[in-house]
Amino acid sequence: METATSIGEREAELHSDQVSTLEKSGLLEATAARVADCVVRAFNAIGASPQTQEIVFWNIYVVKNVGRKEVIDKAAEFVEGVRGIYGEVGTVVFESMLKRELRREFGPTNELVNENAEERSVSDLVRLIRTAALKSANNP
Repeated sequence: METATSIGEREAELHSDQVSTLEKSGLLEATAARVADCVVRAFNAIGASPQTQEIVFWNIYVVKNVGRKEVIDKAAEFVEGVRGIYGEVGTVVFESMLKRELRREFGPTNELVNENAEERSVSDLVRLIRTAALKSANNP
């Protein structure tokens, strides 16, 4: 038979887990918003107007089912969508600008500035950023 104390302790543990989950969720949402801001700045860098960006985001959402705030989870699909619109050469330029913006936004972490950083794909960089966000949520 459970006592009121053991029930209370279990409820406190559940509450703690819920708070931890909400904190992780909030941190991931904030990180996703920062990644989305980097994407907008990369589009600006290649000369895409706000109206063009809206069309590109809409097209990628319709064709690849990737929304603005989902780039952090579906970076490869997002880049495929950009490739479908801008072609290979345009995508190479866009990816270069996006890598630059990601490094500026998320700072010089070992993963982002090591000797192989230039060779990393956008998907790899975004995955590293997402992983770092999750680690920091687990180790406040």
